[in-house]
Amino acid sequence: MIRIHVSAEDLMQSRFAFSPLWETVASYRAILDPGRHALHLPWISRAREEVGGWDLCPLDALVRAEGYMPDFLTPPPTSPFPEFLAEVELLLATPPERVREEVERGAVGNTPALEAYLKDPAGALQRLAELLVRYHERVLAPHWLRLHTLLEAGVFNRARTLAFHGPEALFGGLHRSVGYRSGVIELYKDFDAEVDPGGRGGAPDPCGLRWPDVQVIIDAPWQLTLVYSPRGVARLWESGQPATEEALRSALGTGRASVLKSLVVPSTTTDLARTLAASPGTVSEHLARLRRVGLVEPHRRGRRVYYRLSSNGEHLLGLFGELGDEVPPG
Repeated sequence: MIRIHVSAEDLMQSRFAFSPLWETVASYRAILDPGRHALHLPWISRAREEVGGWDLCPLDALVRAEGYMPDFLTPPPTSPFPEFLAEVELLLATPPERVREEVERGAVGNTPALEAYLKDPAGALQRLAELLVRYHERVLAPHWLRLHTLLEAGVFNRARTLAFHGPEALFGGLHRSVGYRSGVIELYKDFDAEVDPGGRGGAPDPCGLRWPDVQVIIDAPWQLTLVYSPRGVARLWESGQPATEEALRSALGTGRASVLKSLVVPSTTTDLARTLAASPGTVSEHLARLRRVGLVEPHRRGRRVYYRLSSNGEHLLGLFGELGDEVPPG
């Protein structure tokens, strides 16, 4: 078990963010072990076809289906909504001694690609960065708007949970292997560690393609980071109309109930209309009524307006048992 002793100062220093680079690396782990990441099979099957025949040795040397991988590959984000290329530049700036230390720590076997990280860290990182950019553009960028919306909602949801309900609710609801009591975050892993952030704060960061695992970075100089699956990940690749329970339909009406349930993953009016096989005008009317009673709220990103559940909307779905299975157990 990992026990992380967090002070009031640590909680005040906590920041909430997500990382396109984390998603990119996590997605490759999903490709390596589709059975473990079955929730993402609709995406995995397409992605594996896209990268078939590629030379993936720079990634294969560092990333296995499970277990340790170097922390420099997934540096904690430095802003709430970082850009992918900015994170790649941060990866390229990793000091050579840090590259060697973390690669040696997790090394399995002795391949030429692994040796390259030890003998020529800068050159190996450059080849890795080029591969990551190509990979991201080919297999993640076409889906990034959907992922970004899910992750952004995860950030807002967790920040609101900490502000209104405290650390017990924040950490207790992240994952079934994470608990919190008396100022200690407990993470059930197959090794033991006692961690003191020392007032540096921490970061609970959502990562959709990380499901079903929860990951933690505890080693200096990296900021303490706990990576979890955000609410709504179970519907990330869903294209059909979701089922709606009779009680919720009776309370709101079939149309508004369907719209409300669908907003576990924030969506635009057009996206909702496509998912629910309804006209944009009908969906817009349902959204207007739900907004008037405080169950949903709009959020503009560029030219697009996304609707997401308000805290009242989340509470209502919770009362009807419609939130419990949105993050499948790990």
